[in-house]
Amino acid sequence: RNVHTSYIIGLNQIDWKSTDLGLTLSSPPCLNGREFIGKIVASNVDRRCALQPGEWVLAVSTDHRDLRKAAFQEYAIVSCYNAIRIPKHVEPFHVASMGVAFVAAGIALGVCLGLTFTKGPKKREFNLLENARMYPEDVPDDIADEVFDAMAPCYQAQPGEWLLIYGASTIAGQIVIQLAKLGGLKVVGVADLDNHKQLLQSLGTDVLVDCSDLDEAKRDVKRLTPGSLRFAIDTVGPESAEWCQQVLAERACSRYCRPGQETPTNPFPIEPAVRGGGSKLSHLVALTGNPETCNSNIQVHTAPIKLFHTSPYVGGHLSKWLYELLDTDKLQPPEVEFVPGGLAAINGALESLRQGKTSGRRLVIRVKEPDVKVGSVSQME
Repeated sequence: RNVHTSYIIGLNQIDWKSTDLGLTLSSPPCLNGREFIGKIVASNVDRRCALQPGEWVLAVSTDHRDLRKAAFQEYAIVSCYNAIRIPKHVEPFHVASMGVAFVAAGIALGVCLGLTFTKGPKKREFNLLENARMYPEDVPDDIADEVFDAMAPCYQAQPGEWLLIYGASTIAGQIVIQLAKLGGLKVVGVADLDNHKQLLQSLGTDVLVDCSDLDEAKRDVKRLTPGSLRFAIDTVGPESAEWCQQVLAERACSRYCRPGQETPTNPFPIEPAVRGGGSKLSHLVALTGNPETCNSNIQVHTAPIKLFHTSPYVGGHLSKWLYELLDTDKLQPPEVEFVPGGLAAINGALESLRQGKTSGRRLVIRVKEPDVKVGSVSQME
């Protein structure tokens, strides 16, 4: 692990929800906060970690039970494989609150839906689901069903298929869109188009649907997405997850695939009684709450976010990939708003998040002032 001194803290919706709703917080004493920009001041890692004291990194904490990793403090620790280098040409404020969203998007697509990605100059393929299954000792019991049983190999997402995203303008939605496009999926984004149409177009969304009238939106999705629609990701809450499930259910058919004989988009028919487990016809990832009802044709996934810190292989892949995407300008960071005041400003900023005053953008807080004005990471050194 490395010890970091915090300079910039990124705020996330879960930071206020965890206290208001009692989610993902351990028993007192505990600290909150999921990500920050920091400088390594001490290191206690083996030689395989390339990070060195003095480097600037984006630290992402998904291990909420370890208060030493919480972002809302002046010094925090982070595992080497959960620390992301920041390219020198990238403004750190722009990435200070995208780490959690990136991890959620990467695991939703790569683990829950089994989408294969490429990275590096040679475009080497990597599949996070297969990677997680290779090291079962790193998969906690409470997420084992999601990792090992929720997605059959012949049903993993393939390039060219449609993905429905509800809450496309949220920070998580913005990252999901971009990663899905990198994985070859076609994206239909549902959002408030009066406020976010231009943003979603700039991210490469293939089809835009306005969420002001959900009955009309359901008809628009059906009309504008020809062919099979098997996948959806909801970033808003249980009610919108329920809507996504209804959309998928109306598009489901009595079909499945056998490895080596059929493809996910052209399977043979099967009796409903035979379906089950990882062979569900359609797949919904509910990032912020499951739908209230169940549908026999829909597999509802809860993203196993903790894989980021329990599995060095999954966490390491995601951390290195985020650096590469930022370094090659293949991932557009979300809009951010700077909040002065250090740690004392956190509660007021979280209240702004709670009241929904930051739609489509994130708040970042400067904890410490560097010796020179922050313009880039290189200027901070």
